[in-house]
Amino acid sequence: MSDHGPPTITPGRAWSAVILGGIVTALVVLAAMTVVFAPQPASTPDAASLTRPVPAAPPPPEPVAQPEIAPGTPRPASCDDIYSPQMLDAFGDLVLNPDWTNDPSADVQAGADDPDLLAIIDTNDRLTCRWVSPTGPSGAGVSTNVVWVTPEQAVTVTERLAELGMDCYEELGGLRCIVQDTADDNTFGQSHFVRGGIWLATQWVNAGPNGYTHDMVNTIWAGE
Repeated sequence: MSDHGPPTITPGRAWSAVILGGIVTALVVLAAMTVVFAPQPASTPDAASLTRPVPAAPPPPEPVAQPEIAPGTPRPASCDDIYSPQMLDAFGDLVLNPDWTNDPSADVQAGADDPDLLAIIDTNDRLTCRWVSPTGPSGAGVSTNVVWVTPEQAVTVTERLAELGMDCYEELGGLRCIVQDTADDNTFGQSHFVRGGIWLATQWVNAGPNGYTHDMVNTIWAGE
């Protein structure tokens, strides 16, 4: 066999190899850059992650429990039911519960002015009856609250009336407490009557027919 010498690379082939190698290297680098720098698709949160939690609705307020009144306690439905026809006609120019007395800012009496007694009036079931001027506050009127009370509250009321220095005595099957005073030519006072599950709380100024409380008692407890 004849011997062949070392292969000979011509200058043209050498440059071709160099150029080809450079192209391959550039493609590799470009591919790497494409992988590194190509924008990635943004992650999209699912619908559940976009839904804000809805706060639960607050529970409805619990009704205020009214005190349990003894069965058989009279329950007049309106102010017309606590007076005799004669008393309804005895107030002259004063009228019963005109519209202006329903205004929360109206200057009207509540049957008592002691905070402890007012707390029981305000929180218990009651019927409010006011004989006042038809046009607004004046210097004359009578205000009564028929308040339904438990036996325990009845004791609290009568004890408080005595503590306030009122004149208390038994009358018409219940306990009557009264006070009266005069100042600047005005006569005013309070009359309270407690019987069974009812407390009649009355305030008056320069008004009030004779026998007002007796009339209410005889009408509310008629037939007993």
